[in-house]
Amino acid sequence: MSTKNIIASVVFASVAAISGQAMANDNPHLQPVNTPSQVSRAEVLADLQIYRESGLQAVEQSETYGYDVARRQEAQAKYAELRRSPYYATLVKRFGGTPSATTVAGR
Repeated sequence: MSTKNIIASVVFASVAAISGQAMANDNPHLQPVNTPSQVSRAEVLADLQIYRESGLQAVEQSETYGYDVARRQEAQAKYAELRRSPYYATLVKRFGGTPSATTVAGR
């Protein structure tokens, strides 16, 4: 075996080893697994509706976000009030869910 063949074999083996290591890092079994949510789709949709109606979405997407503290606090208070109200349970039912007693009072 000539020197060129030996060098080529060593280079090939090195590249193969590095490639194998890189492929091992992409093992899908080592990736984080998302656990199922405890919140139903209807609850998410109801929460989104309240988020929009309270004005919190408008405040968080405005150019004055971070500066208009009073407006944000007012929107957060209205959001919290709507979230605790029976209106939230009504929205959950409208979106096809069944709200539990802790869903309305717990948040």
